[in-house]
Formats: sequence, structure tokens, C-alpha cells
Amino acid sequence: MGRFALLGMGWHSWLFREEMMAIVGEVDLLHPRVVSCKIEAETLGRLSGSALLDEVLIFGGCHELNDSPEEHEHLFSEIADWAMNSMGEGSFAIRTRKIGELPDSLSSRAFERSIGKHVANHDRIVDLESPENEVVVIIAGSNEINSHPEPIPFSGTMIIWGIKEMSWEKEDFSGRSPTERPFFKPVSLEPRQARLLISLSNVKGRELKAIIDPFCGTGGIAIEGCLQDIEVLASDLDSRMVEGTISNLKWLGKKSTVQKYDASEIFNLWGEREGSSFVFDPPYGRSSWRSDDSIEVFLSTLREARKIDPAGVVSTMLPAGPEALTKASLRQAVVMGRPWSELESEIESIGWRVHLLCPVRVHRSLVRVIAVFHPSD
Repeated sequence: MGRFALLGMGWHSWLFREEMMAIVGEVDLLHPRVVSCKIEAETLGRLSGSALLDEVLIFGGCHELNDSPEEHEHLFSEIADWAMNSMGEGSFAIRTRKIGELPDSLSSRAFERSIGKHVANHDRIVDLESPENEVVVIIAGSNEINSHPEPIPFSGTMIIWGIKEMSWEKEDFSGRSPTERPFFKPVSLEPRQARLLISLSNVKGRELKAIIDPFCGTGGIAIEGCLQDIEVLASDLDSRMVEGTISNLKWLGKKSTVQKYDASEIFNLWGEREGSSFVFDPPYGRSSWRSDDSIEVFLSTLREARKIDPAGVVSTMLPAGPEALTKASLRQAVVMGRPWSELESEIESIGWRVHLLCPVRVHRSLVRVIAVFHPSD
């Protein structure tokens, strides 16, 4: 087991941290977009399927920077000494990553040149094309420009360094966007969002054996589950969606169990299933649904999920009002047409505890909240 630094994408730093905690458990905060943690080899493999992870480093250290030139030189030397003692045999390169708001005077090339010179002076070969060791220095600045709510503000400059973990591969979502699939509808969930919902349904120490999606739509969640070799049990009340999901899975060379069924009765379809996560994007807003109908079907689905696996996890995405992005508390935000405080009480009465409620901006007038529920007992 080693200690690693994990760098998240800039899209939503809060959700990045939540995804990492769901997969690896406890993490230490280095910057809103960078966490460190101990990871076993098996867990490192699971990180390759994450949605918002951008870089994995064997962790070297971190330091909050000031403007002193003397401090800069001392830091260059410290990073170089660590790199020489930590790198494997062979060539090396120094790479820098800038994230957040940083002063123009802070030069990436100064870090690369100075650290690289220190290392090269000890007879290590520089190879900028295909190095056997990549020393990565993250220069992380203010996160005040985030378009999504961020509960952890940061306004300084943090330097984080490590060696790139070559066994980790970043997930590639290209080639399977909703419009590239054989069956497409405007309501289709983007692959990265579907993968994120699956990741957030993890709990450290709990084996995820099956993903149950009772509103499979065009199959976005089913696709991402199958690509991770997780059993997927999908259903939808609309036979066109069932056929479309099957078509999209076949296009990817994947198979899954897909049935036409009412979400409010899915216990009769699947029975008891240990190790289940209920991952879905409910069809709120379709022209054939009224708001009250949508909420009742949603709550009925939560009751059915408790029957299927009382120890399961629910991970879903719900429509909300734009005020959800600006309120200090989400309790009075409107979610699925209802004040969240009212909806939360009904969710809790079914036996679920709200583990996460995080808003996501879709466009100016549309906000959705990602909600994760754990069993209350």
C-alpha cells in the first residue's frame, strides 16, 4: 500500500472529492482539486474507471508557496532530492500542471528547468519525449472562479509533487456520447455523468455486485456499468427505451438484462439482491408525466429499493431550481418541484439517509442535484 496524490478535473471539485472518498475511503485535502490517500493495488485499478480523476501521482510532498526567491530555490532543491531518491532506473522528465487562478509571474518553466538541472547534475538522463520516470509538479492556485458551489475555498498557492503512476490509465469517454449511439433521445445521460453516479454509489469495504436502473432510458448507466464488468439489471416502462438500450449495448458488444417494467414494482422483478446500488436518472419532465406523478413514482422506487437490498445505496440526479446553486443551505431549494426539506423528510421516512446532495449547473436556467442515499439503519 502506497500514498498517492489524486488530481481532479476542474469541472466540479466538490464532486471529484466525493467520488474519490466513495472509491478509496478517507482522503487528506491538499487543495480543493487535489487529495492524498493510501491506496491498495486493487483499489488503484478501480480508480481507472472513475469519472473526474485527471492524474494519479506517487505522492512526494506539498508546500504552500510565498513570493520569496530564496524559498523557491530551496523548494526546487527539495523536490529534486526527493525525485532522485524516489525514481526508478532510467530517464526522467519534469512536468508541471497549473490549476486554478495563479499570478502571471509564476513560471512553469522555472520549475521544470531548475528541478531538472538539479536532477541531471546527478547523472540522470533527461528525456522529454518518452521518459521512464515523470516527475509532476502541480502548481495550484485560487479556486474562486468555480462555476459550481465549493464548500472549501482556497486563495493561496500550493505546490504538490510526485511521480506519475504509470499503471493508472485515465478513462476515455470518447466514441460513446449519446449522439454517437444507434439509439438517441435528447434526455440521454452523458457517459461521464453516468459513470460518476455509479462511482458515487460505492462504499469503501462494500462489494458492488449489481447496478439496478429502473429508468434505463437510452442505456447510459447500463453502458457504463457493463464497461466496468458490473452486472446491470435495467428496466423502463417505455418499450421503446428498452429496445433502444438493448440496441446501444449490442453496438458496444455488451449484454445486460433489460426488461419492460414499472419502477414502482421492481421488487417483483428482481427480488432480493445483496450488494446492489440503485443508480438512475428519473424521467422527470417528460411531457407524459405530471410533477406529482413523478415524485410518487420516485418515492415508490425508493421503497422498492429498500426491499431489494436494505443495505444498498441510491445514486441519482434530480431536477432543481437555480437557487440551489447560490443558497448556503439546500434545505429550501426546490427539487422535483418541492422544497427539499419536505422531500428529504419523505425520503428519510422510507428508511434512507441523505449522504450527499450536490448541485450541478446544466445551463443558465437548469440545475440538477446529485443525490446519494445510504440506509438509515
